[in-house]
Amino acid sequence: MSNLGQILLAISTFAALSSIALLTFGHMSGPKQGEGLTNAGYFATFGVFGTTTAALLMLLVAMFQKNFTLLYVIENHSTDVSSLGWLYNVSALWAGREGSLLFWAWLLSGFVAYMAWKRISVTDALSNVAIAILNFVQVFFLVALFFETNNPFKAAAVLADGSVQVAGQIIGNINTMAMNPLLQHWAMILHPPTLFIGYAGLTVPFAFALAAVFLGDGSKRWVELVDRVTVFSWLSLGIGIGLGAIWAYVVLGWGGYWAWDPVENASLLPWLTGVGLLHSFTAYRRRGTFKKWAVMMSAVTFVLVLLGTFITRSGVIQSVHAFGEDPLSLWWFLGMMILGLLVPAVALLRRSEPFKSDDEFTSLMSKEGSYYLNNVLMLFSAVLVALLTLSPALKGPTFSAATFDLLARPVGILYVLLMAVCPILSWGFTEPETFWKRAKWPLGLAAVLGTGLLTIWATLLLPNYTVSGKGLPALAGIQAPLDHVESIIGLLVAALAIALPLYLFFDGSRKRAAARGENAFVSFFHILFKSRTQSGGYLTHLGVGLVLIGLVGSSMYVKGEVVTLPETVGAKASVGGYDIVFQGVESVTLANKDVVQTVKVDLQQGGRTIANLEPSVVQMANRSEKQSTRFNAAVDVGLFRDVFVAFQGGDTTGLAFDVKINPLISWAWVGFVVMIFGTAIAMWPKPERALAEVPPIKKKKR
Repeated sequence: MSNLGQILLAISTFAALSSIALLTFGHMSGPKQGEGLTNAGYFATFGVFGTTTAALLMLLVAMFQKNFTLLYVIENHSTDVSSLGWLYNVSALWAGREGSLLFWAWLLSGFVAYMAWKRISVTDALSNVAIAILNFVQVFFLVALFFETNNPFKAAAVLADGSVQVAGQIIGNINTMAMNPLLQHWAMILHPPTLFIGYAGLTVPFAFALAAVFLGDGSKRWVELVDRVTVFSWLSLGIGIGLGAIWAYVVLGWGGYWAWDPVENASLLPWLTGVGLLHSFTAYRRRGTFKKWAVMMSAVTFVLVLLGTFITRSGVIQSVHAFGEDPLSLWWFLGMMILGLLVPAVALLRRSEPFKSDDEFTSLMSKEGSYYLNNVLMLFSAVLVALLTLSPALKGPTFSAATFDLLARPVGILYVLLMAVCPILSWGFTEPETFWKRAKWPLGLAAVLGTGLLTIWATLLLPNYTVSGKGLPALAGIQAPLDHVESIIGLLVAALAIALPLYLFFDGSRKRAAARGENAFVSFFHILFKSRTQSGGYLTHLGVGLVLIGLVGSSMYVKGEVVTLPETVGAKASVGGYDIVFQGVESVTLANKDVVQTVKVDLQQGGRTIANLEPSVVQMANRSEKQSTRFNAAVDVGLFRDVFVAFQGGDTTGLAFDVKINPLISWAWVGFVVMIFGTAIAMWPKPERALAEVPPIKKKKR
C-alpha cells in the first residue's frame, strides 16, 4: 500500500506538470493552433483530481482497516468506541501533518478541476494561464508530500512486542500511539475541513489575478469568474474559525474560545484580508476602481494562507494545535510565500497601465472611501497580528493575549463603526444633507438599542468585573477605566451596526409595499431573497454587531473561580451569584480501557435548581502524559450568560471545578450564525448570462 500511494502521488505530480506545459505551449501557439494542446492540459488537470482522490481514498480505507503498515495510520487512528468512532476514522485524514497536507492538496485539485470544467468550453487565454498557475501551486503541495516528514504513505512495521519500526529504527509502541484525544470531538470532524476548503479556495482568486496581470487584462472578467468561489471560500473559512471557537470552549476546559494562539491567528489572517478582497471586488465590478487593490489583496490573502500552513506545519512556533518541527517544510513554504508576494508585485509594476482605476475616489465620505479604509484596516490588522504571532520565531518576545486584546479592541470597534456607516454612503461623494437624511432614523433606533445595552452593562456586566490578571503591568492603574470606556463605545457601535440594517430592511419593505400594493412581509422576503447581494451584506453587518456585543461581555466581564467540593452530596460552592451543588460521581471504564469520570452537579440560583450539569474527564488508556486527558465541559446556556463548569479532577481534598460566568456569549454565537446566513445569501448565484459566453481577449498585432 505504501508503494501504491507513492505511485499515485507521483502520477498526480506528473499530471500537474504536464498540464502546466500543455497549457503554456497551447497559449503560446495561439487559440487555433494550440487548441489541442490546451484541451489536453485541461484533461491533465482532471487527471490530477482523479489521482489525488484515489490516494486520499486509499489512505481512508487504510484508516478504517487499521492497516498498520502505514506510519500515519499508526499515529492517527481513532480508538474511540462511541457512535462517532467511524467519523473519527474519517477525521483522522486531517489529524496529522501528513494527512492534512494530502487533504489540502486534494481540495485544491478539486477547485482546479471545477474551474477547468467551468472554462473548458471556452479555453480563453485568461482561464488557460490561471489554471496553469493553479497547477503550479498544486505541484508545490504535491512535492511537499514527498518530504519524509510530510509523506502520508511512509511504511512502518509493528513487531511482535508492539514496537513500531520505521526504516530499521524503533520509534515507539503501538499501544501508546493514536489520534490526539482532544481531536475526538464532533467540532473537530468539521473544523479542519472547513478551514482547508477556505484555504484551498482562496488560491483561485490569486491565480486568476496573476493571470490577468500577466496578460495585461484590466477588465473585470477575472473578478466575475472567481467572485462566487471567493465568497464561498471566505465563508467556509469563517465557519471553520467559528467551529474552532466552539471546540476550544467545550473541550480545552478553560472556559474561553479564543486565546490568540498562533494557529488560531493563522486562520484569522487570510479571513481578515479576505474581507478587504471581497470589498475590492465589489468596487472593481461596479465602478472599475480598486483594481490594484484587488490584485494585491488576492496575493496577500494567498500568502497568508501559506503562512497559516507554515505556522501549523513547520514547528517554528509552539502551539497547542501545531505539529512537530520540520525545517524542510519551513524553507519550502517560506520560499513559496516570497514568490507569491514578489511575482504579482513585480508583474503589476510592469503592467500597471491596464490596472489604473477608471474613476479614483476623491472623498472619504463615499463608499469608495469606506472601502479604502476597510482595506487599510484589514491589511494593517493582518500584518500586525502576523508580526506579533511570528515574533518568537524572529527572536523577539512572546506577546500575551492581553497585548493582542489591547491592540485588537480599538481597531475592531473602529472597523465595526466604519462597516455600519458604509451602506448609507453614496458612490463618489455623500452630501452632508443626504447623509443626515439617511442616518437620522437609524441613529434614533441605535439610541434606543444602545440604552438597552448600557442598562445590561450597568446591571449585569459591571458587577462581575475584576481587573486582576487582565491587562498589562504598565496599564495597571488605568486598566479598569480603559476597559469600561472601550466596552461602552463598543456597545454603542454595536447598537448602530444592528440598527442600520434593521432600518434599511424596514424602509425598503415599506417603500416596496407602498409602490406595489404588496403585503409588508411579502416585500421583505422579496428584498431578502431577490436582492441577495445587498440583503446578504446587511445581514452580515447585523451579525457582526451581535458578535461585538458577545465579545464585549464574554471577553471583558467574565467571573471565574476554581472551587473544590468534598465528595459529599449537598456540598456546594458559590460563584457569581450561583451555587454549584455536588450530587454524585461515577466512573466508567470503556471497552478501549478509557476511563470516564462524570460528576453530577446542580446549578442553583436563590436556592432554586435551574440546571443539572454533568461535566466529565476522560483518562485515555496507554497514552503519553500530554495526550492522556480530555475535558468535556458542561454549560448552562442562557440569553444573558452561560454558566460554564469544567471538572478538573480530584485529590484527597475533594473535586476541583473551573466555574465561569460568561456574560452575553450566546450573542456571539447567534451573531456568527447570522453572519454565515447573510454571506450565504449574498453568495447564492443569480440567473444571468453565462460568463463562459464572454469572448476571449484578442491579441494585439505586433
